[in-house]
Amino acid sequence: MSSRRGRAGQRGSQTVELVAALPLAGMVLLLAWQCIVLARQQIEAQADARELARKAVLCARAVPRPALADVDGAAGTALIGAQPGHADMVRVEVRLAPTAVLPGVDLGASSPVAPRAVVVMRREPC
Repeated sequence: MSSRRGRAGQRGSQTVELVAALPLAGMVLLLAWQCIVLARQQIEAQADARELARKAVLCARAVPRPALADVDGAAGTALIGAQPGHADMVRVEVRLAPTAVLPGVDLGASSPVAPRAVVVMRREPC
């Protein structure tokens, strides 16, 4: 009889250990999800920067200066300007506002993990 009680007690303690580990497993899952979301936004920032650079280098006189809203409706900023020291080069920097998945975590646009991309292209002659 005592051996049955011992096994039942072991099963009960294993259940308690499993229940205690569930919040940790949930946090690990949320952290992995946050990394995936930030990686997706980084890819989006790179694509937006490439597209804005393509539009900016075609001919500055032919079309108005492109904006981030023309390429993507994402909340963020785009800086388009000349490359310092090179008038024929266009530099585009896109910063997107990161999406926070983790509860209680505020990822501001100035955060080091905020999606950011810089593209430099040569301006086409008009």
